[in-house]
Amino acid sequence: MAAIATLSILKFTLAAAVSIAAITVDIRHRQIPNALSAALLLIGILSAGLSRGWEGLADGMLGAALAFAVFLIPYLLGGMGGGDVKLMAGFGALTGAQGVLPALLLVAVAGAVTSVLFLLYRWLRGQAFCAAVPYAPAIVIGSLLVAASQIGAK
Repeated sequence: MAAIATLSILKFTLAAAVSIAAITVDIRHRQIPNALSAALLLIGILSAGLSRGWEGLADGMLGAALAFAVFLIPYLLGGMGGGDVKLMAGFGALTGAQGVLPALLLVAVAGAVTSVLFLLYRWLRGQAFCAAVPYAPAIVIGSLLVAASQIGAK
């Protein structure tokens, strides 16, 4: 049990480090590098496989596919960038299939809050409103909350 808790904490710490980089780059450049999403995907799938074997590996891959599929819809409609879709897929691998729905709900709430804050910040600085709001902060907040709730769980 201690090994699973240690692996969960390591997984969360690595995901948080990748998340900070993704947020920073998204806010500054409105892009999320594929390397960050790939790192998150690997962290999720490998940690699931190490803690639960083949079943965990399959769960991480299913979580990634589900999260990718859900975020693919707004991407195809022009409301989201491809980096956001891939980042969410990485978090789907991290949370597993059962964590995807709670993460998506929390991401939606965090998205509303961070969008209002971002637009308010631009307005207070006298900057024009823009259609592109960085969504990585919302993805990270919602997904890391679910990942934190899973620490120590098998």
